[in-house]
Amino acid sequence: MAPTLPAQIELTWYKFAKLTDARDKFPHEGCVYAQTDKAGRPVRVGMASKGFDKRYQGGDGGAMDAAMHGSGNLVFVAGVDSTLCKLVEDELIWQGRSVLIYNQRGCIDRFGALR
Repeated sequence: MAPTLPAQIELTWYKFAKLTDARDKFPHEGCVYAQTDKAGRPVRVGMASKGFDKRYQGGDGGAMDAAMHGSGNLVFVAGVDSTLCKLVEDELIWQGRSVLIYNQRGCIDRFGALR
């Protein structure tokens, strides 16, 4: 049976200026994350069900840091049980579908059309 999202789940968010700092804090722990502009407004949501070491291994984290360099953009991360990561990510994307300019998967209305 597929996991279901509890009626309520509390997320504790941590703020990072660099993705590699988030990777250091959540190397192997399932998590969801929001990439934001410098004002903290989310532009993309993602998940790393096996932690950031698996999601952004090797030079990927450094490449993300380089792309963010000087922008003031932030990464917010919340630990989530790995079996719930996809469900939490999907809910965050659905709730933020009108502002998440870099998420298309998950921003589909009930008739199957992109927003």
